[in-house]
Amino acid sequence: MATGGSNVARALLAAAGLVYVVAALLYDPHLLALVTPGELAPLTLEKVRGVRAVFGAAGAALLGLAWLAPRTRVLASWLARERVAVWLLAVLGLALPLSLLDCGLRPFVEPKTTVYVADEALGWKLKPGHEDEYGGVRVAINAKGLRGPELAFEKPPESFRILWLGDSVTFGYGVEAVDALFPYRVAALLAPRIGRAVESVDAGVGGYSPWQERTWLESDGWRYAPDLVVVGFVLNDLTEPLSLVRYGGRGEGWQLARSARGVLDRWLSASALATAMRDGVAAVRFGRDVQHGAAIAEAGDVLRLVTQPRAPLWRKSWHIAETNLAQIFAAARERGVGAALIVFPYAFQLDAPQRTAGPQRRLVAFAQAQGVPVLDLLPLLAARRDASLFLDGSHLSERGHEVVSDLVAAFLLEHALLPASAARDQ
Repeated sequence: MATGGSNVARALLAAAGLVYVVAALLYDPHLLALVTPGELAPLTLEKVRGVRAVFGAAGAALLGLAWLAPRTRVLASWLARERVAVWLLAVLGLALPLSLLDCGLRPFVEPKTTVYVADEALGWKLKPGHEDEYGGVRVAINAKGLRGPELAFEKPPESFRILWLGDSVTFGYGVEAVDALFPYRVAALLAPRIGRAVESVDAGVGGYSPWQERTWLESDGWRYAPDLVVVGFVLNDLTEPLSLVRYGGRGEGWQLARSARGVLDRWLSASALATAMRDGVAAVRFGRDVQHGAAIAEAGDVLRLVTQPRAPLWRKSWHIAETNLAQIFAAARERGVGAALIVFPYAFQLDAPQRTAGPQRRLVAFAQAQGVPVLDLLPLLAARRDASLFLDGSHLSERGHEVVSDLVAAFLLEHALLPASAARDQ
């Protein structure tokens, strides 16, 4: 026979179960879309459905326990014990609101990623054979530690292989579909034009600057036997190295700072509440949206580079960048491999391309002095007046990758950087 304590315990279980069931019903993507700004991203939708399933399962489990309690001797006996109802009230009173809040917010919080690992020579690199969330999308790293299809080091005899060096723009930050990234779109555009297979090796890594690109090229890049090396340059390639210990700064790089170190760190970073606590100090510096605030701070450094080009700080930046770019181009010449430089603009530059193009002009002059063809995308993208080309201050949207692919493919054809047979066909 049920006692008063067991009845209270059953009522608590049933009430908690109903709360979770109601939460599952209300946690609907269509309802959430009404109260969240913008369209929910595919990965966010996937997480919302997962959380909704968890709420539903938790509700069903608790309601099931409440139903089984009077029908199962062991469970009924346990619930009838002294203080069980009190303990249930305390546990559910704390766990229920915290779990609803934490799980409900998780789809809208980006956890620390695990796609990066520390590297003695490079500072950091992509983790071979790994898949995880990064930049709000799922990314897969192949067994050789690059994004995209894994290619053998030995190049097929009839193919033309392009090796793309660069940072998160070349990597394709924020874009999930690999075939939508400009290195692979360019290959698809060029293949029918030159009448042979074109292979792209996307060696872009978030946060990389020319010193890391040169280091990786020497250790791994030349093993791919590229016919052409294309360096993608973004203006933060000049500002980021100064924050690293290697060049007198105090940081290890944003990529490692936002990477999970171990299982516990990964678990905590997936928690919306733990993430809020972790980002508390960073929020003081960057604002409420830490990721967005950090991007704004980085854009501020680039803005100072543009508006204060003669500041002593930038002499060191230019020396580091130009020295390593020159070494990349010299190594290509020694091997008889073509080379090119592509300069990507920051989004704010598109509003005043003439006034903000100082760094681009210097890079163009530098490349020309090196005898290397250079594509300055600033005037070309500014002429389009299309804000949809960027996801944020520096990273291309999927539409941006499409537009840049057309421009880069035309540039490579124009400068005879493709096989001789292709040049005759133009």
